[in-house]
Amino acid sequence: MREFDFAKYLRKNPPLPLNWPERCRHAVVIPVYNELSTFAATDHAIRQAYKHTPEKIAVIAVINYPPGADKTESEKLYNLIRIGVFPGVVPIYLPELTGGVGAARKAGMDAFIGTLSAGELEKRVIFSLDADTLIERNYFEKVLPETLYHGALSIGFSHQRAGDALHQAAIDRYEAYLDRYVEKLRWAGSPYAFHTVGSAFAVRADVYVKAGGMKVRQAGEDFYFLQAVAKTSQLYPLADKLVHPSPRISARVPFGTGPAVAKLLRNEELKEIPDGAFAVLKTVLDNVSENTLSSVEKFLIGIPAVAAEFFLKEGFAGAWKSILANLPERPGARCGAFHEWFDGLKTLRFLHFLS
Repeated sequence: MREFDFAKYLRKNPPLPLNWPERCRHAVVIPVYNELSTFAATDHAIRQAYKHTPEKIAVIAVINYPPGADKTESEKLYNLIRIGVFPGVVPIYLPELTGGVGAARKAGMDAFIGTLSAGELEKRVIFSLDADTLIERNYFEKVLPETLYHGALSIGFSHQRAGDALHQAAIDRYEAYLDRYVEKLRWAGSPYAFHTVGSAFAVRADVYVKAGGMKVRQAGEDFYFLQAVAKTSQLYPLADKLVHPSPRISARVPFGTGPAVAKLLRNEELKEIPDGAFAVLKTVLDNVSENTLSSVEKFLIGIPAVAAEFFLKEGFAGAWKSILANLPERPGARCGAFHEWFDGLKTLRFLHFLS
């Protein structure tokens, strides 16, 4: 990465200082809020995985709590790390943090980025985990070389076993629900056919910077960040189930595993997008070519009327004319620009529109 571009990112995203005993090549970033009881198991799993790689990898624990929340557990864990109970873990303490888990992830990732030079970025990896997540012993052995090669990974996952049969059945149904969505996207030919789980991705440092860094949102920050990665670089789906998130029910976010599992436990169904919507999506994506994208009219006439209605409603006509006027003349430029405009979020809106 060019020094100028890296310096520009650091000016826009000033990193917090890291107080670590020795400089490491890579970093695991873990946001921690009220998770004193689970952090030890996560730390132990990471230490077991260390045994299978010669690389020096730091653990950056971003200990935080939102305004008005009970700070007892956060303070206790911070003090335990400071006195060496978790050797090698580097704490960042952010009391009364706003911005949710995305802000915590960003603080830790940017802090690590701030220790690097522009020339080091392509050789350094950030692993994203949660404080109640377990990993397989060969996690680093598998994920590190694949991330260095591809630039970013969406890593296969399966939740930890639940405490009872009903809860486990809900987890299994939720995982199958997520898998079906990604598989149907893949069948339709979408470049956004990957899982977006905050505890199950890894990214090379230069790719992280190119994507504009972690997004700060109350929920869905992992979706928006990995979408940005897919637009600016490459995101490779690693099928191996190396990550095991917690099956716990949580009300911290409005959507995701916790609310979905709680809904299933209430015997409520998760809304499925019908197969017909994916079939229309496939027709649209099959119509994407440098030729059909040479004009708005040529593209719209080649897709079903209901799909064209969505594109017009989303302002495609004006946006695409502007994009064409500023697009460089090079092979694949139109297709690349189309998939940047018709991104993962617009794809989801398109499918809901058809539903």
